[in-house]
This record gives sequence, C-alpha cells and structure tokens, in this order.
Amino acid sequence: MSLNYQRKRQQLDRDGFCLLEGIIGEAMLAQLRRVTDRAIARQEAAHFERNRAQGSLIRVTEEPFMARLIAYRPLLAALARLGFPAPKWGSGFIISKPPHSPPLFWHQDARFWNDPISYTARAIQCFLMIYLVDTTPHNGCLRLIPGSHLKRHRLHDALPDAHEETLSRADDMAHLAFQRAEGEVDVPVKAGDVVMGSARLLHAAHGNQSDQHRSNITLWYYPDFANLPESIQAYLAETDWPAEWQARHQDLLEPLRPVYAGDAEPITLNRKPGPELR
Repeated sequence: MSLNYQRKRQQLDRDGFCLLEGIIGEAMLAQLRRVTDRAIARQEAAHFERNRAQGSLIRVTEEPFMARLIAYRPLLAALARLGFPAPKWGSGFIISKPPHSPPLFWHQDARFWNDPISYTARAIQCFLMIYLVDTTPHNGCLRLIPGSHLKRHRLHDALPDAHEETLSRADDMAHLAFQRAEGEVDVPVKAGDVVMGSARLLHAAHGNQSDQHRSNITLWYYPDFANLPESIQAYLAETDWPAEWQARHQDLLEPLRPVYAGDAEPITLNRKPGPELR
C-alpha cells in the first residue's frame, strides 16, 4: 500500500495521531507473535491483576529480539518519510489484553508540560503502537480524542496521573476514566498496522470481549530529538538506558540512543498541562 506521508504528517500535527498501514511485514509479524506469546506466558497471575486495564506491561528489554523491531528499517523509513530522519528511542512495552478483559482508562503520557514546546504542534514524544492482530472495538482497539494534544478537554482536569494504581487494577469501572468521552473516535486496525500518536494525546482502549488475546507492542520514540529544547534533551540523555541490552545490540541501537553534550539542566518533569492548554 502506498501511503501519502505528507497527509499523514499533517494529520499527526493537527489531530495528534496518524495510522501507518501495513508497515510490519508478515515475516516480522510471525516472529513478533512468537516472542510476545512467550513473554506473556512467563508472567504470573499477579502481573495481570496489577495491570487489568492494560492487560500486560512487559518491558521490551526482556526480549532480545525486540532490538530488531526498534531498529526495523520499514519503521524507521516511515518516520523518515514523515519528516523525522533521526529519531531516538526511549522505551517500549508488550501490551496484551487477555480475553474478556476491561477497557483501558483515559490518560495522556506527556511529561514536559513545563516547557512551551508542549503547547505547540511540534512532535516531542510519540508512541508507535504496532498491532499483531486485527483489532476492532470488539477486541480492544484504541480510542482517542483528536486534537486533545493541543486543545483542553474536561478530562485533562478530571483525571488522576496516568497509570495510577487503582486505575491499572480497574478497581472502579464507574470511574470517569473508563467512560465514553466527548469527541472520542475508534481506531480499528489490521495486523501489521502502526498507530503513531503524541504522548500528549488523550487516549484509551476498548475492553477485549473476544476469546483471544489482543496484543500490540508500544514503542516510544523522540522523533525530532535534535530540535527539542536542550533541557529536554538533557533529561532524556540521563534516563536509564538498558546498558547490558545496549551492549548486546550496539550496532542496532546506538544510532537510536538519546545523547546530549551541552550543559543545560534537565527539565523538571510535569505530567499535568498548565493553563496554556486552552
């Protein structure tokens, strides 16, 4: 499928997300399914109880093969065609919703609301959600509120911190974070599709009502790292990079590592948008 990357980039800037269809090839998909199934099978029941809303939160660094996905050429080529030729990688998780599991709560994952860049359309931190199965509202597709990375929504002031423990355990399904929200849209996908979105975007997911796991791999990138404010670069360069994992896959991962050589102080994290978000 030929994608119009100019339009995709416009949508990313305007709506805070875009769908990149068919990026992951069949051979890579097959391998990723084997790897994620193995990782999921290793988890104890307590892991899924602790993360009922997400399903699982397994760090990709637990699986050596994931280094190949992080540096997967078609994925990086798509970023380049969107205008991000030198992205840096931050973290990633295997997120698999078990059969008949609850929805994921509404949240946004941004951390740099103290900097004015967070109130612009600039790409700071983006998720790339890589889907391993066809995903619809029935088995837990993504829900999001287009434009909420740039425009205040009532949820911004009503929600607790992202991934707060009681939300992760889905203790109170009557909580606002699990309800339908004004302006939300569904993002159904095919296996091999990638949803790219801003960390500032309000997003959630439907529950999985099917009899099968709904699995994706969420990778976090800083698409335009070199043009971020130096205080953000300084913070990212100081974050815990998995040294042993990096050493095993240095040829793949070193070009994607955030490096900062200046003398700026790292930014103080702030996960709540300020009054500048209107």
